Formats: sequence, C-alpha cells, structure tokens
Amino acid sequence: MIFDSHAHYDDEAFDEDRESLLLSMQENGIGYIVNVGASIQGVEDTVKLTKSYPFIYGAVGIHPDETGDLNEER
Repeated sequence: MIFDSHAHYDDEAFDEDRESLLLSMQENGIGYIVNVGASIQGVEDTVKLTKSYPFIYGAVGIHPDETGDLNEER
C-alpha cells in the first residue's frame, strides 16, 4: 500500500477528473493521501476533500506568499 504524504488534489489542474481520479486511488494501491492546503481557498478545499473521501487527510496552513489575502475575519 502507498501512502501519498504530500498532495494537492484541490488544485485546479484536477477540476475535470478529480472525482474519478480519487475514486481510482485505492484500487491502484494508494491507501491514504495527505492533501496540503496552503492558502485560504486551499484550506477550505482540503477540508471538503477530507469530508468527501475517508482516505484523505488534510494538512493545512497559510504559505507566506498567501498572507496578503488574510484579514481579521479570515
């Protein structure tokens, strides 16, 4: 079994086939995935992925390049 310890399946590059790709992971030997969110949107999308797919875990934080989008509410 493979444990993918650093992925970005929330990236727009996967918008067209994200669901079919993720649903094929376990049958292809990938048991668990850690999706990394590094922006506000990435964090929100990573949380959604962890709720939708029980084999996906999330690591979330804000990359220093993304801090310009932060304010008191976010």
